[in-house]
Amino acid sequence: MQSGNGILNSQFSILNSIMNIYWFFQIILGLLGLSLLVFVHELGHFLAAKYCKVRVLTFSIGFGKKLLKITRNGTTYCISAIPFGGYVAMAGEDPEQLRENRPDDFHVQAIWKRALIAIAGPAFNIVFAFFLLTGIYMIGNPEPVSDRLIVGIVEPNSAAEEAGIVGGDTIFTIEGKKANGWEKLREEMAISIGRNITLEIGTQAGRKTVTVIPRELGSLGIGNVGIHPRHRVFVAVPPQENSPAGKAGIKQNDTILSVDGHIVGYYQDMIDIVSASGGREVELVFLRAVGNSVDTSSVAVTPFWNSEVERYMIGVQMGLAQFDELKVVPQPLGTALVMAAHRSYIMGTTVFRYISRIIKGEVKLRAMSGPVGIVQVIGLVWLENLQKAVFLLALISINLGIMNLLPLAVTDGGILLFLLIEKIRGKPLSQKNQARIQRAALAFFITLFLYITFVDLSRGSMLMR
Repeated sequence: MQSGNGILNSQFSILNSIMNIYWFFQIILGLLGLSLLVFVHELGHFLAAKYCKVRVLTFSIGFGKKLLKITRNGTTYCISAIPFGGYVAMAGEDPEQLRENRPDDFHVQAIWKRALIAIAGPAFNIVFAFFLLTGIYMIGNPEPVSDRLIVGIVEPNSAAEEAGIVGGDTIFTIEGKKANGWEKLREEMAISIGRNITLEIGTQAGRKTVTVIPRELGSLGIGNVGIHPRHRVFVAVPPQENSPAGKAGIKQNDTILSVDGHIVGYYQDMIDIVSASGGREVELVFLRAVGNSVDTSSVAVTPFWNSEVERYMIGVQMGLAQFDELKVVPQPLGTALVMAAHRSYIMGTTVFRYISRIIKGEVKLRAMSGPVGIVQVIGLVWLENLQKAVFLLALISINLGIMNLLPLAVTDGGILLFLLIEKIRGKPLSQKNQARIQRAALAFFITLFLYITFVDLSRGSMLMR
């Protein structure tokens, strides 16, 4: 017969195997998502180069050793060993290589052609994100039900608790702007470490304005105030017929909204309210699904004293799930296009807000994610929800496009900067100077990449504990 410890060890072994499989699929899906965005980016460069009659030597997804390759019409198409990034190599593009000055070399093309090739990659990413968003809105993207956020849980000793926010309060505005979903609130707190954030909230005593100061969340480099949405407290199993809840007609899967006028956002709220009743009758307000509709009802319940746990109870076993405060509304094509354009603008400018807040110290540099972190997040979200994963791909794609347009020496924006200098000077920078600038920039970005990768790995190991 297997001992209790043996059974426990077997269970842990099975659980560990399941987690390893889950992690494996997460990484695979993340790599596929990132590779798709790289493919879109490089496809832009490739098609523009072909349009401009420039000789393309290599089209690669990934860097390093070529694992799979095929050559057609002088171009080698390949998948390489390091799956972070990719490149299109054109004849005459690299200032450190010997140039043949053939008419189909990159460097002998007119400035407008070279600019078109450089800008095509980022443009493809931005356009790809726009079409992804349009598709999401046409299918129907979960949107906040209202511009009011009802607080469910406030963490003990958090910034929110110090500001006097309690469960059941309603957040109406953030910095004078309407609250538009929990994601917007989390984003504002994430980029505001140490900064005063003004919230207008509604309490049982009426509306008031409070100030919260986000603190760094663990060692992730982002801010947090300790506020969480309502959780749906529901009846997990059928109440016994002779219990107060059973006699009152409470059924399995009913959602408890409030007890004696106090909003229930967590099952501990219900325990505390019922326990404090002293055995007097309390009013229970609950939701119940009836066919395709949801009805709200209220009943009077008289708690009984349970001597084993030494508190008053009503005889229900509760479950917990995050309260659904979103609605899904499919949009017609015209509306979807407008919404996608608006969302693309917001996504494209968010990176500059983060950079500004990093400079101000309101976001830590370690909050940035590199390829490792992006792969982890894409894979995790993909396993959770396909629609969220597509939305995340759109976010990363548009930011990949925007970041590549920045005038940094090793980006497409850097090429555009060199072309602008060439246009102003009437001649290009020397190959030697271009190579020096690119080497210095490359050294900086390799250092930054290694730092961010280290942070990503540390963050990943922390999240898997």
